[in-house]
Amino acid sequence: FRQHPDAFYQLAREMWPGQYKPTPAHYFLRLLHDKGILLRVFTQNIDSLEGQAGLPREKVVQTHGHFDSATCLGTGKPVPIQVVKEAVLAGKWKELRDEYGGLVKPDIVFFGENLPERYGRLRQQDLPKADLLIVMGTSLKVMPFASTMNDVTALVPRLLIN
Repeated sequence: FRQHPDAFYQLAREMWPGQYKPTPAHYFLRLLHDKGILLRVFTQNIDSLEGQAGLPREKVVQTHGHFDSATCLGTGKPVPIQVVKEAVLAGKWKELRDEYGGLVKPDIVFFGENLPERYGRLRQQDLPKADLLIVMGTSLKVMPFASTMNDVTALVPRLLIN
C-alpha cells in the first residue's frame, strides 16, 4: 500500500460500501439476534453489511476491518470517514495525504498486518461457549478462519453453508 497507494484507492473507489445491499444471509443473522440466540458474528468481510442489516456493532467482529473509520498512517490519528470517502471517490487521495500528514486508509487489515485485538479476545471468549457454529460463505482456506471449526468443543454441531 505504501509503495503503490494508487492501486488501493482505485479498488476502494469501486468497492466502497453503500453500493451493495445486505443479502438474505445477513438478515438471517439479524433474525438470530432478534430471537436472542446469536452470540457473535465473526466476519472476514469489510463491507459492513451486517450493520446495514441491523446487527448491533457489539455483536459483529470485523476481523479484516471495515470502512466505518479511517486512520492517517503518518500520524496515527483518526480521519473522518466521510472526508476519506469523498476524497477516494473523487480520486483525490494525494490531497488527503497532504492535508493529514500521511497516507490515509480505511481501518481495514491488509495481508501481513495484525488482526484487531478484539478478534482474538472474543474468539477465545465466545467459541468455547457456542452450542452451534454456523460457517457461511468461506472456503475455510484462509487462516485464522480455517481453524475456527476446531475452536468449539467436540460436541458442538457445525453447519457449513456455501
